[in-house]
Amino acid sequence: MIEAFINKVTMIDPDLLIAHNLTGGAFELLLARIQYLKISHWSRIGRLKKQIMPTKRFDTGGSYGGSQWIPRQVTCGRLLVDTFLTAKELIRETNYDLTHLAKVQLKTTRNEFDDDLLPQFY
Repeated sequence: MIEAFINKVTMIDPDLLIAHNLTGGAFELLLARIQYLKISHWSRIGRLKKQIMPTKRFDTGGSYGGSQWIPRQVTCGRLLVDTFLTAKELIRETNYDLTHLAKVQLKTTRNEFDDDLLPQFY
């Protein structure tokens, strides 16, 4: 499934990757699975061909360190838009969950799905 995702990103070649709370752990989980499964063409997520996957490092100088830097290294050539971080910058709320934001900001009900049902959708 991860290889199909990477192939789809390569085929569509988007300029933007948009997700909610992408840098909050989902992207690092994806990269960990790619590394565990030894998927060689992982750098196709970005537009820059790389051989070595970036690892989490803690920079004592405070610049370019931490977990938010890793997705940016992997997706070189594409803009990352994290709607969770954007909402925190622009909106004053107590809960930045996507369902809550859809209800409060868009006046829309968002359907949530149980993780066990996801294989049925694909």
